[in-house]
Amino acid sequence: MNRRSQVRSRRPTLEGLEPRAMLSTLHVGGGSSGNPGWVKPAILQQVAASLYAPITTTTTTAVGNQTFPAGTYAVPQPTKAELHRETFWMEFVGHYYVGPPRFSNQSATIHIYSNGRNVTSNQTSHARAQLILFPPADPSASPTTNDPMAGQVAGLLSLFPADALQSGSSLFAEMTNLPGVASNAPGTLDHGLPSHLQFMLDTGGVTGGVYSVPLYTLVTPSGLSSPIVGGNGGAVSNNVGGGVVDLKYIPTGIPHASGARQSGTVLVRVQGLINTTGVTNPLYKSIN
Repeated sequence: MNRRSQVRSRRPTLEGLEPRAMLSTLHVGGGSSGNPGWVKPAILQQVAASLYAPITTTTTTAVGNQTFPAGTYAVPQPTKAELHRETFWMEFVGHYYVGPPRFSNQSATIHIYSNGRNVTSNQTSHARAQLILFPPADPSASPTTNDPMAGQVAGLLSLFPADALQSGSSLFAEMTNLPGVASNAPGTLDHGLPSHLQFMLDTGGVTGGVYSVPLYTLVTPSGLSSPIVGGNGGAVSNNVGGGVVDLKYIPTGIPHASGARQSGTVLVRVQGLINTTGVTNPLYKSIN
């Protein structure tokens, strides 16, 4: 081989790379093929059955010049494509701290932070998250008018997207026991702390951006007027949402915050359905 051919054979070349497009909230979901293995279709179906259950009224309801008696009315059911669009999951490894309770009906205050790490989610490519939990002082206590959360875990989950596509968005969800499951039931605790809970989207106006709640009222096909959107209006509500929260605690044995009686690392996994409007993202490149 002559010198010219040797030089030609060593000439550098360029290889094509697959694209790395930013995620967008308008591309939420991903279906079963796009979700991690811990996201279970059976759980999503259970959530759908709860969110889009029939509405029961206890009083006569007037809509226009029509009057509807008290009863149970079915709501429209989400299609397969809609369940695909509403699918929501997030996961992160953060830190937790167990401190003293704030009130007499609580046994502790549990803070959980993503601690500067990105949250993995089908909702956003960059995010931070926080949770706070208040286990009950007496898991056997029954709710009363003066203490409606007696015996129940109370908590709040927050997600703050941090990339340009979701600028200004914030998601808040209330957490408590799964329906009919006691706070201290086997399988719901890990290292003595709540580990298996449900969440419901907080529609009190705290959410923002892509999770904003429209302030108008819709009328269902049955003729009944639904609550303000975001309430228990089944498929006629925007921003209805709920699901399951699973926590795995790994104690360090060394408190990392003043007054913490337990702390360590925690794996947080959230899966469920959130019905966003899909029209509050001004930067989504496919439509604007």
